[in-house]
This record gives sequence, C-alpha cells and structure tokens, in this order.
Amino acid sequence: MDKEQELKINWYPGHMAKALRMIEGELKLCNMIVYVLDARCAISSLNPRFDTLIDRKPVLFVLNKADLAKPDVLKTFLQNENVKNIYARKKGLVHTVTLDSTTSGTTKKILSAVDKLLQEQLDHAKSKGIVKTIRAIVIGVTNCGKSTLINNLANKGKTQTGDKPGVTKTKQWVATINQHLYVLDTPGTLYPALDSPLTTKNLAYVGSIRDEAIDFIALARHLIVDLETLVPNSIALHFASKKEKSQGNQKYSSQNTKNITLEDICRKRGYILKGGHLDEERCAKAILTEFRSGKIGKFNLDELSLL
Repeated sequence: MDKEQELKINWYPGHMAKALRMIEGELKLCNMIVYVLDARCAISSLNPRFDTLIDRKPVLFVLNKADLAKPDVLKTFLQNENVKNIYARKKGLVHTVTLDSTTSGTTKKILSAVDKLLQEQLDHAKSKGIVKTIRAIVIGVTNCGKSTLINNLANKGKTQTGDKPGVTKTKQWVATINQHLYVLDTPGTLYPALDSPLTTKNLAYVGSIRDEAIDFIALARHLIVDLETLVPNSIALHFASKKEKSQGNQKYSSQNTKNITLEDICRKRGYILKGGHLDEERCAKAILTEFRSGKIGKFNLDELSLL
C-alpha cells in the first residue's frame, strides 16, 4: 500500500458549527476551560479553532485515555512547539494532567488541578469568607471522553456517553461532587477542514471521525502500516496464530518478518466469504476495534510526525 495515499473524508456536521458558536458564547460565563484530548494523539486532538478561546481563560489540558497510550505521552505533549507556545503565552494559567476517566481517582486529580490553576481566585474569595463557585467549560474533539469525565466528577451518569463520535449534541451544566465546581459539557467539535493527512488519520484511528464518513477498509490498511512503523511487529504478533506466537521473537525478528497485510489477517482469522473471497470489511472492523480497545498495544500516534 502507498503510505502517502490520502484518506478522503467528508464530515463536518452542521451541529459542530453551531457548537463552536455556543462555546464562544458560554465562555464569558466561565472561570476556566477543561480541554480534553485523546492521549493516543493529543497533538492531533488540538483544534485550531480553539486557539483564540484558550487564550481568554485558564486552561486545564486533560490527556484522557492515557491507559491506552505510551507512558511518556505527557512528555511528548509538553515538548511539542505549539504546546510550548501556549504555556509561554499563558504564564502559569495552564496545566496538564493524564488520566483514564473510566477509573477511580479521576475526581481527586481533576479537582486538585482546578484548585491549583485558580488558587489566586479561590484564596481571594476565602479571605472574604466566600466559597467561590467555579464554572468550567469542557471542550474537545468528538469521542475523546468528555462526558465520561464529567460523569465521574459528578459521581453519577448525568450526561449521555457512547463509544461513537457525536453523542453529545447540546450543552449541559453539571454539578460536581464538591458542589462548588460546575462543569459545562459541550458537543465534540472537529475542524471545519482536516487538511493534514496525518491528523485526519490519527483522529479516524481513535474514532473521533465516524467510520461511516471514511473508507474504513482503507483506514485499517493505513493503521497496519502506521502501527508497524511505530512498533515493528506489533500487528504481526497480535494477529499471529498460536503456533506463530509460540515461536516469539525468532519468528518475528526484523530480519525475518515481512510486512503483514490486511489480506494476511483475513486468512489468519478465517474471515473468508463463500467462494473463498476475503471478508475485508469484517477484518477492517476487527483491526480498528482491537486497536481502539488497547488490545494491540499502547501507542502515541503523534510520534508518526517525527519519523
């Protein structure tokens, strides 16, 4: 497969343009921004349309789904030039945490980071005997886990969640368990134009772009190549037969392995239709599903830009 072949996507629903306008309107009522990013492609998850918004309020970056990413994802994120510029501009009014919003401990970590960012405001209110109410707007691309994070903070299933992009369609104010922090959930928002092939692929890989909006068989082919580039033999070992796995590194040394293809995986999994034709659609779905669930391994897709 030609690695440079671009994936064609035609998906920018009207509700996203509406969501951007809503976010801009609500921001003036908020004390800060919680910017949720998918840790597996945190840089690709940064929406250029939010650049002017985050300059107006303190920002907490949340690298969510960190359990599915490489352990050094925070270091890679902070070393990015765009992120460095944000930190330089905001001069202490920005902080970044990594977490898996589906596990315990999320609430404490987020609340601690919020208190750190807004310490001056909180101390000022405390000096007057006031418990300050904090309002935070939660933004991010689709399917990055915003609603799950908010539900964890509220300790209830107050917002609708799902494993497909575009579940949240309207704004929702939700009180957190400490009662003085209110968070506003917003619809996930993609860019009006995805003009970077790498960004497009990364967002599609993690499910921030609907599979229906893209040739997901072609997407799975790209994913095979990119994961093998990041971690040689990761795909080959994951989809190997029991006999092949028992041979381990001897079978899949850099000297002996060949580039595994979607057709190879079809045969290994027995995805065969009547007449002996390969069931490429079923195979592509399996590859994408198993990557997104972390079964293939932990990856930082943004590293592809460094290769």
